[in-house]
Amino acid sequence: MKKISYRPARKEDLTATAEIYIRCLRQDYSFKPQDYLEQLNPDKEMVECFSWKEVDPENNLIFVASAGEKIVGYVSTGINEEEPKEYRGELTGLFVDPDYRGLGLGLGLMQVAAKAFLNLNLEKFVVYNYHRSAANKFYRGLGGIVLRNEMQNPGGLPLLTDIFGFESKDLLQILDEKISGEEKL
Repeated sequence: MKKISYRPARKEDLTATAEIYIRCLRQDYSFKPQDYLEQLNPDKEMVECFSWKEVDPENNLIFVASAGEKIVGYVSTGINEEEPKEYRGELTGLFVDPDYRGLGLGLGLMQVAAKAFLNLNLEKFVVYNYHRSAANKFYRGLGGIVLRNEMQNPGGLPLLTDIFGFESKDLLQILDEKISGEEKL
């Protein structure tokens, strides 16, 4: 296994991030309508991702995890536009290639995101995650607190969504302990 490294995404990485996004959605979100999942297109997702990043390039950030030259995961961060307003940051996406799961990439990407929030003076941030998603266990295990719930309608199917709250400094402490514990194994 090649060493995993983390860095800010470059424009040429966006195709790989779009492909990972679609692969993860199709595998992990089978509770979404099938026609919604089938119509996902990497080129369209790449354009949307690039457009989102360009709207606010100082705050809308994407970081990738790579094994050598291969992009194997990414995390995206931005500004929270919703309530609660004291949680000014938003982790807008965290996806790990299914072939690279169980290697600590999710922890590493969360660490990169928490550091990015602190660099932007965003001490608290939110994560929107479908209640039925397996990732809920991941966020709870990192100390995420469900601040509220809301219904979202991807593909016309109402899905309960948990809005997790994190404090960046506290999360970094938890991640440091978890990551150093994994390295000792």
